[in-house]
Amino acid sequence: MRTLALLIVSTCVFGALHAEDTADFEMYVDYPIGLWDMSSTGPIDKANTEYTHSYNNSIKYTLNAGNQATITHTWYGEWTTDIIHWEFWVRPAGTGLENMRLKARVFLEAPRPSVRLGDITGPIPPGVWTKVVVPLSALSVVEGEVVHYLYFDVPQNLPIFWLDDMKFVKRDPPLTTTTIDLQPNAPFRALHKRMFGVGVHCQDNTLELSESRSRMMEAGILFMNFPGGTNTDLYDWESSTNNQTGVYCRLTTEKYLQLAEAIGADKMIAANYGSGTPVEAAAWVEYANNVMGGNVINWSIGNECYHPGEYDTRPPPFDHDAETYAAFCVQAIQLMKGVDPRVKIGVVGTYGEQSWPQRITVINPVTGVPANGWSAVLLTRMREAGVLPDYFDMHLYTVPPGKESDALLFQNLDRIDFWITPMKRMLTDYLGPAGENIPINLTESNSTWGRPGPQNVSLTNAMYLMYQWGQMAKRNLESWVWWKLHNQAQVNGNDHPSLYGWRDYSDFGILARGLPEGVSPPLNTRYPTFYAMKMLKKFARPGDEMFPVTTNNMHLKVFGCKSASGRIRLLVINAAKTKDIPVRISAGNQLLPGSATLHRYGATEDVNERDISTTYVTFGPIFGGSFRTLQTTINRYSINLIEF
Repeated sequence: MRTLALLIVSTCVFGALHAEDTADFEMYVDYPIGLWDMSSTGPIDKANTEYTHSYNNSIKYTLNAGNQATITHTWYGEWTTDIIHWEFWVRPAGTGLENMRLKARVFLEAPRPSVRLGDITGPIPPGVWTKVVVPLSALSVVEGEVVHYLYFDVPQNLPIFWLDDMKFVKRDPPLTTTTIDLQPNAPFRALHKRMFGVGVHCQDNTLELSESRSRMMEAGILFMNFPGGTNTDLYDWESSTNNQTGVYCRLTTEKYLQLAEAIGADKMIAANYGSGTPVEAAAWVEYANNVMGGNVINWSIGNECYHPGEYDTRPPPFDHDAETYAAFCVQAIQLMKGVDPRVKIGVVGTYGEQSWPQRITVINPVTGVPANGWSAVLLTRMREAGVLPDYFDMHLYTVPPGKESDALLFQNLDRIDFWITPMKRMLTDYLGPAGENIPINLTESNSTWGRPGPQNVSLTNAMYLMYQWGQMAKRNLESWVWWKLHNQAQVNGNDHPSLYGWRDYSDFGILARGLPEGVSPPLNTRYPTFYAMKMLKKFARPGDEMFPVTTNNMHLKVFGCKSASGRIRLLVINAAKTKDIPVRISAGNQLLPGSATLHRYGATEDVNERDISTTYVTFGPIFGGSFRTLQTTINRYSINLIEF
């Protein structure tokens, strides 16, 4: 037993933390990061190797009079809250780069006035790297505005130049002591099984193995989505075959129901939209619930049906078409509920009313603004038909493949309301008061959506999983599903050295599939994301209540949960790679116990492929009893659970 790991807070003062590690917003590090991209009316090479400030690549610009180079945030813009300046490094081949002009454009506005680069930097010598620091104020941008575009304007011929290591830099937090404040007597939601989900694959032939089922119970999986991902729009449930290839899928409806019963999980089934019919969907409900007694309450229709990569047998322009999908859903919902009135049926949603443009335009009933996005058309047609969904089906992958950044994973979740708020607004705008009672269910999620790199099997993704779950729970989503249990190892993803981790392969699964041989570890080897699920099992279970927790440190992600017996649990994720963070923990006027259980999964556990470490900590006989404020240190880059 470790003693004195937690102490009564004294009057000592800790050093100030600086914006570092996962705080600054990277825009280019060897490649465009996340949703940022670079273009130019003159020649541009975004992976030039002639001169680099760090790693292997830089951007080479060849700009003459009248050219313009653009730096674009491809998803509407970057919030500048706490951002103090734009920073990059340049290396000109000759003199005169100072004459380039910089300007910014805030979302939905005209460009702001430009500023001459040399007025900020002074002379920029040729042949060496120079750091450029551009205050937001120099671009006439007010902190908190959303920057959509940044421009290099060229009034005269410029020397060829190279640019590298571009980012928005965040303000140093003005604090001397990190605090974590708990409010265990102000619960804001209760949890249920649907918040502990994993997607399973109809072609996974390992799920009948006792080892696989044992692992699922070890991870605390209590909800499953079937038949899984793109299989949804290909799957013939009656024959358990792929409609496109004819391949037999080993995980049939019967076996899926048996698996769920064996591990004590609730069930979700996604009906086939791409190559199915409403009648087939209703027949599946009949078979699963009335014939098999499967008690499948949660259903959805299709999988990402707006996406051109999804299987859809309809001819253009009716494939991937929101109006066609809406008509299918209206009929399917009526037929499915006619078979079993208990079922809850969700429809495929998108993040914004202009996302995934359609062939027709509708009018937002509240704002009067024309919109032709998938969700705007879908919700309009369902409202007109008088048939509404039971929930809005959301998928979340926050980072494009090949553009990964460890910092970006956490930053995207910091700004999760960028996705959630517009979805909630669409439901109320297009469906009226009824939309307020239609929840959002997250039924598929991971970090990147395709061609994953080793980041997916790193400690970073485990931390991201935990943080994503907490952010969704705080926003009262009614389900959370991680994609997925088993996939298979891959070696063709982004393995950039800036990304944390030691494995040289990737995998979407939380458990190894054992395939391909020679690349994957043995079947059911636990990845870091598995241990994140296991930590979630220790943190929260159905019937527990979430309560508010706040901190003044940008690197810490904090959540609170109270068990039915009253036990207080504090989850702390430290996203700083290089800094252990001393913290003070308090719960208002409530006394905290003089001992606690500390569960940790961090670099030591990951590198040594160990389970979650558990330490029993106490204040010792001198201090004893209970205290209002406690002190401890949160290890760098780790998931920590303190059970009081």
